[in-house]
Amino acid sequence: MRSLNDYHLVSAYYQLLFTIDEGLCYLLDTQDDFFKTEGERIYNDLIQAFFHLDSSHALLLSIVECRCVETAIRSFDEIFQDFSMLNDYDFPSAPFQEFLKTIFLPHYKLWMEQTHDCIKPYVLH
Repeated sequence: MRSLNDYHLVSAYYQLLFTIDEGLCYLLDTQDDFFKTEGERIYNDLIQAFFHLDSSHALLLSIVECRCVETAIRSFDEIFQDFSMLNDYDFPSAPFQEFLKTIFLPHYKLWMEQTHDCIKPYVLH
């Protein structure tokens, strides 16, 4: 990394992955807790977050020149494709929840953990 701005971008990316995970878990909880009325807003925020992640990849690759990070970012296309499949379901609905719980969330969590492992040396000292 060449500057403090580079560090801030990598750190923000690292933290955004956690925030997305929290949002996805919140969406799962909306099925069991009718008092969680923010589900629609959270889902829309997640859509924006995924586009934000995707748009930051070229810059992130120029900052962190590492094969592990490159591989993680390249595999994001699969995650993004799976996430877009959520649009095939009504939110909230049982099929949406089932796809989120059994397909998307496990896939995302695995990708997130691998990506965090790659980025961690650049954000934690």
